[in-house]
Amino acid sequence: MKFKRAVELTPGVKACYRPGLQALSKNDAKRISCENPRQLTGSINVDHALQSAQPQANRWDYGIGLQRGENETAVWVEVHPASSASISDMLNKLEWLKNWLRSEAPEFRKLTGDGFYWVSTEGPIAITPNSTYAKQLASVGLHGPMRVLNLK
Repeated sequence: MKFKRAVELTPGVKACYRPGLQALSKNDAKRISCENPRQLTGSINVDHALQSAQPQANRWDYGIGLQRGENETAVWVEVHPASSASISDMLNKLEWLKNWLRSEAPEFRKLTGDGFYWVSTEGPIAITPNSTYAKQLASVGLHGPMRVLNLK
């Protein structure tokens, strides 16, 4: 399965595919780095696509297709302030995303491994890598927070 095909098969986002990182805002795209940009197979703005259908939901920001060898994977990126006060927001957003993948986006779920990332907005990152908060995030499969996501 390819990322673009998963987009086309998923209600609510099927018209939202953009090549590379074009679905991301300019500021958010600057927070994503990839050694070989040709590996970036496409992106979707999940938050924007599902805003009218789920206005009160804790929607996730972006999905990005990434070619890794013979396989294409989906990684999920949330750009959010990195303070301890944001932990519950991020856990709620991740729970929403995992439920969405399970119930409405099974093709994306097949492409998703451990690709859930929290990328920090401007400001300090108040969660240190070995803190209790970081361990809590890791226990649910969320990487970060980080200033820049380096995809390989």
